[in-house]
Amino acid sequence: MTKPDLLRLHLPAGAVAFTTLRGCADATLPYDGLSICTYTGDDPLHVADSLAALSSCTGIPSEKIVSARQTHSVKVAYVSQAAAFENTDALVSDRPGIAIGVHTADCVPVVLFDPVARIVGAVHSGWRGTVGRISTTAVREMCALGATPASIHAAMGPCICPDCFEVGEEVAQEFIKANLGSFVIRKPGVKPHIDLPAAVADTLMESGLAKSNIALPPECSRCRPDLFFSARSLGTSSGRTFTFIYLENR
Repeated sequence: MTKPDLLRLHLPAGAVAFTTLRGCADATLPYDGLSICTYTGDDPLHVADSLAALSSCTGIPSEKIVSARQTHSVKVAYVSQAAAFENTDALVSDRPGIAIGVHTADCVPVVLFDPVARIVGAVHSGWRGTVGRISTTAVREMCALGATPASIHAAMGPCICPDCFEVGEEVAQEFIKANLGSFVIRKPGVKPHIDLPAAVADTLMESGLAKSNIALPPECSRCRPDLFFSARSLGTSSGRTFTFIYLENR
């Protein structure tokens, strides 16, 4: 595999965060491009090749690029060393040299960083995780390690935009029940739409983050399947975009 292209997410000095770009030859092929996700049906050899390419590009050993098997849970795990994490949708760490990240294909990836306490987090927030406030739980776990909400910066990677995120009424009702009904968009003659990144930002502000410390997504994954994997475009049996963060050595 050729050297992968990465989209850098803006954070204060002390941590580095990137989102992978597909680098695909044919955007209509569900696994074409860089993907290190092991559980969505991709060829294991392709996944291994992608991981090796990402490791070579970043200089981070492949065994120190840590993710989890995500299940749209609200479980957060602390990472102190390379390990396997099951049924987990967010990771936090205070260990330099370890990159923690999440896989997405339209859901919201969020990286978190407290530059004072030097603690990082990575969150996978689909609609279930958003109404379950997984970002709030991740902030709480970071604070247990010594972070403070006012010092935490958040940056979202590419995800589905409100125009593309059409949902059924049952999903809209889940947002209403979770006091996130203001992010349900209704127009005559069409199904409800959800502004998912705005809802995630709201839960982060509920957790004490300053609005000025929250960066919204740079792109829509469904609008740009040439750059990012999109389950709405390709189906759930497809590759995944990887958004990750790591502490820089002092």
